[in-house]
Amino acid sequence: MSGSGRDAYKRSLFDRQGPEAAHFMQTVSSLFIPVVAGAFIGGALAVKKGFPPALIVVSTLGGSVVFALWWWYFVTRLSHGAGKVFGEFIQPSATGSYERQYSHEDALVMRGDVQGALGSYEKIIAAAPNDVQPRIRAAELCAKSKMRERAEGLYRAVQRLPRLSAKDDIYASNRLVDLYLAWPGHEKKGLRELRRLIDTYPETEVAERARAGLVNLKSQLGVAE
Repeated sequence: MSGSGRDAYKRSLFDRQGPEAAHFMQTVSSLFIPVVAGAFIGGALAVKKGFPPALIVVSTLGGSVVFALWWWYFVTRLSHGAGKVFGEFIQPSATGSYERQYSHEDALVMRGDVQGALGSYEKIIAAAPNDVQPRIRAAELCAKSKMRERAEGLYRAVQRLPRLSAKDDIYASNRLVDLYLAWPGHEKKGLRELRRLIDTYPETEVAERARAGLVNLKSQLGVAE
C-alpha cells in the first residue's frame, strides 16, 4: 500500500449491506416509471379539474411523489416479504442469513498482505463478537499460512460462541481435525475432536461419520483400541 493511501481500499455498498445492496439499487433504478406515471396522472387530473397553472405543477409533483412512495413500499416491503416466504419454502435453512462479502480482506490476501487481512478480520470480530464467519475465514487463512496455533484458537473461539448453530459447530470441529492431521505432532488431537462430535451429537449421522473417521484415524496413527 502506498504512503499516500492511493491504494487504500474503501468498502463498497455491497461490502456493508450484502445482498440488500443489490435490492436497494434495483429498487432505485425502477423508480423512473412510477415517477413519470404519477406526474402524468397528477397533472392530467389537475388540468381536467381546471386548476390554475401553479396548482397543476403542485399536482404533477405530488403525483410523482405519491407514486414513487407507493412503488418503494411495494418493492421493499410487499415483494421482499413475498420473496422471503418463497425463500423459506425452497431453502428454509438459509432464511434470515446471508454471506457477508469480504472483498477487502480477499484483496489484501491476493496482494500477499496476510497480516493486513488478519488485522481487518480482527476489527470485524471486535465489532461483531458473536459473528461466526469472520472467525472461520480468519482461521482458514491462518491454517493455509501455517499459523496453526492461531488457527486452532480461532476455531475454538467459534465453538465457544453463544447460540452457535450445530452446523457451524460441526464445521469448526471438522476443520480442526483437518488442521491437526496437517500439523506434525498434533495428529492425536484429531481423535479427541472426533470423540467430541460423537459425544455432542449421539445417534446422528454426524456421530456415525465421526466413528468411522475415528476408526480410520486410529489405524493411520497406529493407536490401539
